[in-house]
This record gives sequence, C-alpha cells and structure tokens, in this order.
Amino acid sequence: MFRIIYIFLFCFSSFIGLAQTDIKPFSSHNQSPLIHSFGLPYVEGGRIVGKNKFSVSSIFNLSSNSTNAHTQNEIVYFDGEMARVDLRARYGITKRFEIGFNLPLVNHSLGFMDSSIDGFHSAIGITGGARGVTPRGQMLYAYIQDSISLLNFNESSFGVGDISFELGLKLLEHKTHSMALRAYLKLNNANKRKLLGSGTVDFSLQFSGQTTGLGPRPAYFFYSFGYLRVGKGSLLEEMQSRNIGFASLGLAVKATSLFVPKIQFDYHSKFYKNSVTQELGDYGVQLLLGADFILNENLILTGGFSEDIKINTSPDFVLHLALNYTF
Repeated sequence: MFRIIYIFLFCFSSFIGLAQTDIKPFSSHNQSPLIHSFGLPYVEGGRIVGKNKFSVSSIFNLSSNSTNAHTQNEIVYFDGEMARVDLRARYGITKRFEIGFNLPLVNHSLGFMDSSIDGFHSAIGITGGARGVTPRGQMLYAYIQDSISLLNFNESSFGVGDISFELGLKLLEHKTHSMALRAYLKLNNANKRKLLGSGTVDFSLQFSGQTTGLGPRPAYFFYSFGYLRVGKGSLLEEMQSRNIGFASLGLAVKATSLFVPKIQFDYHSKFYKNSVTQELGDYGVQLLLGADFILNENLILTGGFSEDIKINTSPDFVLHLALNYTF
C-alpha cells in the first residue's frame, strides 16, 4: 500500500516546480493511550520560522494498540485504536524567536487495522508482540494493581485534547548546521477520564539541531534531547514519574529534488514507576520510516509509519501523515 502511495505522489510532484526547501525530522512522539496526552513535545529540527513568516501544519497519527501483561501484582490490557490530529501554527516574531500553538483532536475507537497489521508484520518477518494473543475488534484499556482496578476504559470518545504553547529561540544558523532551543507549556483543558487529556499541566524544554550536507543529493542529520516536567493530577497519580527525559536521532537523504526518504529513532524515559510491566514501567524506543514528498518550495507532505522496537512500550504500529505549509 505504501509503495503505491509513494509512486503516485512522486509522479504527481514531478509536474510541480521546486526551489530550496527546509527538510525536517518526523513530527513524532509516543502515541500510547496513557502517554500521548502528556507534554512530550513533537520532535523538531534546528531551524525556527523566519521573521514575519507563518508555518502551519496538520499531523495525523493513527495508532493501533494491542498488548497485555499479567504479573503477580499487575494486569495491563490495551486494545483499541486512536486517531490523533494535531493542528499547529508557528510565527517568527523576530529573526531569533518564534511562537507556536498546538491544538490536538483525539478519537478512541474499535480497531479496524488488525488484519492489515498482521499481514505487514508477517511480510517483514516480525511477530507483532502480544498482538497474536489479543482478541480483535475490541476496545479496552485497563490496569489492575493488587486486585484494585485503577483504569477501566471501554467506550469510544472524541474531543479536543490538551492545547499547548511554544517559544523557540535560534541558537545557531549556518549553511550546514543549525541549532534551536524551545520551551513548551501544555495546559489541562481536556477530559482525562476519556483519555483525551492527561489531567496535568506540563512544562518541557527541547534542544534540537541539524546538519545539512552539500551537493545535489544532500544528507540531513537530526538530533534532539530534552526534559519534561509532569504536573499533578493524572489518572495514575501515585505511579506518575514527574521527570522525563527524551531524545531523538534522524537521517534524511534527498534522493531526488522531490523525494526525501527518512529514518528516525525516538526515545523517552519511563512515565510510570512501581510497575514491572513494559507497557507502564519501562522506557520507550520507536522507529519511524517514511519520506517527504516536496509538492513545492513551501508545501511538504510526509508519509510513514512507526514500530515499537522496544516492544510494548508504544503502539506496535502507527500510520503517520503530515502536511506542512510555510508562507
């Protein structure tokens, strides 16, 4: 399916003129039902928006959750799908500063991708973790500790997620190397009991950079790391880790003037303590593969998918699409 999409977009793009375009990393973070709503920022590159310019984007992630764990004291059961659309806008207020705003829309529902994901996993020779023993077509997010039910969510929901604000500072701007520092404030406006929001006010800092090669087919190397401070009020308050570290590494190669394949690794430390399960008590690492399709010098369509290479710490499959326009 992805091959057909890539071929179609490549052919479509060949009819459109192109100038120099800013290539960026995947705008990604963990889409787990008990992690996505915290203030973990999307991965950013080392450049900020130019003075008096706007950058608007729509980021769509369709994630399939299918995992369970049983220990002596804990039971975890995640089965369902989440569609999340982030509507983002950023503006360059000076040559060195940008401000930004993010509005997420979140939908939890029954899964319909199970058969396709099973086929995909079989095609590339992986098992898909606990997916093989989890019933299909159900929706249940549950957590039991010491025979006490701390989470039992089994209804579809849709609504606005927690909105956030960003302030970015340019640290370095060079032809082949750029660096930036960004600060984020995520509010607590969404319903945490419907898994739309986290129930917390969070603050995070992200340092990001990128190097750009020269020549007709340059390579782009992206790196970032940061710190997230989680506020009080989450569903699993007694287990909540307050201090989260995160990092990302990525590589993109301009195969043609219109097609830029990318690979990226995202990491975060554990969001919950006092749990021996991978779903809650472990750090997360995910792999993203895909490409940018440069429709013109200001408009980029990104397509790809992510896999939980640290098994069961993030959704085992996420379809990722993003559209970014700068003017």
